[in-house]
Amino acid sequence: MAIKGFFLFAIVCYLSYYGKVGGEYKGLSREEELEIEKQLKLLNKPSLKTIKTQSGDVYDCVDFYKQPAFDHPLLKNHSYHFQIRPSRRPKTIMNVREPSNMVEKVSLETGLRSGGCPIGTVPIRRTTKEDLIRAKLFTETYASRISPLTVEKPGLHHAVVRTKHDPSKKYNGGGTIVSIYSLPVTSSQYSSGQMTIRNGLDSIQVGWTAGESSCFNTQCPGFIIVDTEIPLDMVVKPVSQRGGLTIEVKLFVYRDQFSGNWWLEIGTNYTKVGFWPSKIFSGGLKDLATYVEWGGEAYSPPGQPCPPMGSGFFLQGYTKVDAYCRVLTTVNEAHEPDDAENTEVFVDDSHFYGVDDWGMISDNRRLMTYGGPGST
Repeated sequence: MAIKGFFLFAIVCYLSYYGKVGGEYKGLSREEELEIEKQLKLLNKPSLKTIKTQSGDVYDCVDFYKQPAFDHPLLKNHSYHFQIRPSRRPKTIMNVREPSNMVEKVSLETGLRSGGCPIGTVPIRRTTKEDLIRAKLFTETYASRISPLTVEKPGLHHAVVRTKHDPSKKYNGGGTIVSIYSLPVTSSQYSSGQMTIRNGLDSIQVGWTAGESSCFNTQCPGFIIVDTEIPLDMVVKPVSQRGGLTIEVKLFVYRDQFSGNWWLEIGTNYTKVGFWPSKIFSGGLKDLATYVEWGGEAYSPPGQPCPPMGSGFFLQGYTKVDAYCRVLTTVNEAHEPDDAENTEVFVDDSHFYGVDDWGMISDNRRLMTYGGPGST
């Protein structure tokens, strides 16, 4: 089975909901209702403090060792002797002077109000019944269509810049600054802007997603949160307005050379949010990565219309209206960051989506744009 990381800035926009009849959700049996209630009790841990965000999400400040990560079968009953800071991080090339001709933009504000959670606890988004119903219905549609032995899945579309296959090249991580948009998707679709780091069937994906993306959030154990203020799986508000202000977030993922854990840093200050322990991976990402990509991913069940991607329009060649990933970065085997090189563009359906590699853009370094309306 493929072992995956997950999206961390999650549900930006979700337009299709499930109808209720007499207070119960259509299509759920009494047994399913009881199972969902049981899952809610398991997922929502006791908390020391509760924080409500401006978007209405509730985050519980959960004891570090009771966070969902430790529900993972490979992390249960662990002695917890984790190194909660990397032994050494790569230098970064992502702090660059912005050219005057770049679009006006604002970095995503990621911190919780009220000073975040108390020391010794971490913020975990409270799971609702609606969350579990969406995940259940999405998974039934998504998982029933795929084979666990394949990486590419029917109905999955990409518009990306990616590293070319080269058996001699390996990577200790990658980074980017990605613009964030809201998109109209149905209950069985998702669309995202992301960076993917992969070796074989193991992959880590970070970015934003519109729609229900099943196990790409903290409902699924494995990612160990160490920061007390950065809420993962959050609803992003505001988002970029096509032709207006652009909202973006800086993402940096790298492998700790001592422990083999994969660390995530977010935002202008490179806040260390947490890490994927090396031991949860099946083999590939226990070692270095062999592949990095940046851009868009969209999914719809085969036979259904394709969802929009990026800003939801065909590319215009202008970052004020096109979704982008900029300052494309890889971390080489020597643990040093490089401008992404030896890359190629890939789009699997140019009728609905597009991708442009702008190359080196002054001090802004590598830039790519992607997106399209889909077939909706």
